[in-house]
Order: sequence, then C-alpha cells, then structure tokens
Amino acid sequence: MRMRTMLLAAAGLLALGACNRNSPAENAADNARQAAENVAEDIENAAEATRDAAANRIEAIGDRAENAAEALENRADRVREAAQNGARDIGNAASGR
Repeated sequence: MRMRTMLLAAAGLLALGACNRNSPAENAADNARQAAENVAEDIENAAEATRDAAANRIEAIGDRAENAAEALENRADRVREAAQNGARDIGNAASGR
C-alpha cells in the first residue's frame, strides 16, 4: 500500500508538471505577443523622439525669430539715432556752431 501511494503521488506530481508546460503553439503565441509589444514600444519611442525633435525645432525657429526682431529693433534705433545726430549737426551748422 505504501508503494502504491508513493507511485500515485509521483504520478500526480508528474501530471502537475506536465500541466505547467506550454505547448509549442502557446510558446509561439507568447513569442508573437512579446514581439508585438516590443514593436509597439519602439513605435511609441519613435513617436516621442519625433515629438521632442519637432518641439526643439519649433523652439529654435522661435528663438531665431526673436533674434531677428531684436536685430531689427536695434537697427531701427541706430537709424533713429543717426537721423537725430544728422539733424543736430545740420542745426549746429546752420547756427554757426
């Protein structure tokens, strides 16, 4: 009886071990699922990188626009100062200074 109980217990353990093993089809499905998850993650990373690159590009364009506007304002100030200096020089020359 003791031997029979041990054989039944061993058979039960073997049966449980066999139940936990995946079939080749299940392994293939798991591999396909994991591959699809990897591809999805790669696509998300690419989208994030593209978004970040676009944001950086937009920021750089904005910076260049601000620099151009500031350069134009500086140029306008120099033209205004030159005009004021020219008018002052003309006035000084007219008054004999």
